[in-house]
Amino acid sequence: MLLDPRSVIFFAGFMGVLMAVVLFGMRRSYPQTIGGLSEWTVAPVLCFASTLMFGLRGVVPDIVSVLAANLVLFLGCVLYYTGSQRFFGEPPVLRGWVTLMAALGVLLAWFTVVQPSYAVRLACFTLCASALFLAHAGLYLRQLRKKPSFALRFMAAVLLMQSLALIARLVTVFIGASGGSLMDNSPVQSAYIAVFALTSMMLTLGAILMATDRVRTEFEWLATHDPLTGVLNRRAMLSACAAELERSRARPGGHALGGGNPNPPRPLSLMMLDVDHFKSLNDSHGHHVGDQVLQRLVRRLQQVLRPGQYLGRHGGEEFVVLLPGTDLPTALVLAERLRAAAAAPAEPRGTLPWRTVSIGVSALRDGPDSVDAMLLRADTALYRAKALGRDRVDSEA
Repeated sequence: MLLDPRSVIFFAGFMGVLMAVVLFGMRRSYPQTIGGLSEWTVAPVLCFASTLMFGLRGVVPDIVSVLAANLVLFLGCVLYYTGSQRFFGEPPVLRGWVTLMAALGVLLAWFTVVQPSYAVRLACFTLCASALFLAHAGLYLRQLRKKPSFALRFMAAVLLMQSLALIARLVTVFIGASGGSLMDNSPVQSAYIAVFALTSMMLTLGAILMATDRVRTEFEWLATHDPLTGVLNRRAMLSACAAELERSRARPGGHALGGGNPNPPRPLSLMMLDVDHFKSLNDSHGHHVGDQVLQRLVRRLQQVLRPGQYLGRHGGEEFVVLLPGTDLPTALVLAERLRAAAAAPAEPRGTLPWRTVSIGVSALRDGPDSVDAMLLRADTALYRAKALGRDRVDSEA
């Protein structure tokens, strides 16, 4: 039993609109940092509008049911792609697709009004749509290589399925099996329209999965990072300290001195870093400027630190730096580099005020030791550095 093309087209468009309504409702509760949601919401509405026009074939003029319907459908597909680009933070390149859409409009108009030919119109639209869906699928395949997830795989599979369906449809044009009208009740036409209906719904479902996955990722990030500076928050930093201390104990790497422990722990150092005169900065310039100073400081510190070295905000203007595999003398050298990076007045004249930092350094001891004890020793060294004039480095006694 063959499906009625007109009924399937209407059903696909209606389901797409329902999914768009769901996405619109969810969009209001999503963070504004998630891009592309507006495009993903509008796209299925345009596709639904095109299905209404297609379904009125023979009732309204062909300029509406053929030319306008195809262009609105293509625009909806472009919006899906644009939404994905914005979602991944890529700038949409619309000029090429707008140019292609304009050329498609000219061809469709010619082969609708001047020299009517369903096969040529079908070939033109299918070729353009294939290029668009393949480019869209390529975007998700590139993202999959960076960070695989079910939502990415789902979207890539849907887009590839639609691309293959379009290519198969293009083949039917060249072998003369495309039929004489969109509403032909043939196996080929029914199969394509069924795939179109399925992928239309699945694209919006995939958009909802993508947005939900992003919300989960952002919540996980916020649970472990300081929202102002982007570095680890206090809880995550203390967890990292505890984990690295365990690794140092489990993987001895030092050298015993005299009658010491024959298997001393692998070196581990820690810094407490505090911005000098930060309260006066907030009082004189306001907390907004103080926040910008902290953000600039973090950028400078991160330029000095290497992968595998941790930076976290301990509270207020105080930061912790954790250095796995680093002994105290090496940590002191790095602390001086961090102090110099923070103190360098490299900003253009007339911008943010600059502030120096004081740093206290401690290292894991050979014997009973803990993260709290290391932090206490580093904090003591930090306040000794402040007492000695600030903008300096000091270490545990």
